[in-house]
Amino acid sequence: MVSVNFKSILLGLSGAVTVTAVLASVQMYQPTKFFNEEHPPITVESNFYKVDELDLGPYNDCQHDCHATLLTANDQYYIEVNFDYSGFDDGNSFNRAEGIQIDRLEPELVGDEDGEINAYLDRYELVKINDAIEDSIAVKLHKLRG
Repeated sequence: MVSVNFKSILLGLSGAVTVTAVLASVQMYQPTKFFNEEHPPITVESNFYKVDELDLGPYNDCQHDCHATLLTANDQYYIEVNFDYSGFDDGNSFNRAEGIQIDRLEPELVGDEDGEINAYLDRYELVKINDAIEDSIAVKLHKLRG
């Protein structure tokens, strides 16, 4: 018959807990890795963005999961985005307001002449991109209406 000693079980469990704590602390202090360590993120900035391609679907009625490609002012970078938008037409007998509002904007890819790059877009750049897309949609829909 095998006798089990309570002290040996307790000592084994405390050893296992100690080893787990040491491994967890080592993992916690590992340095954060970039998307690509050889190429840290490039901050993309531009005075304005030009919409190069605007895909509103085959009938120009896309309002969800639409796609656009924008270029920076100096054509150094291109940015591919997916977005949702809604239009509004608020009018009364005295004033009328109509326009386009981007509801969701998700940058998918940033690249240059060599292909995809590891890039950072801050919120001010996203506001400029948002404005460029809104203007481009409004112009496109206005031309289609005549």
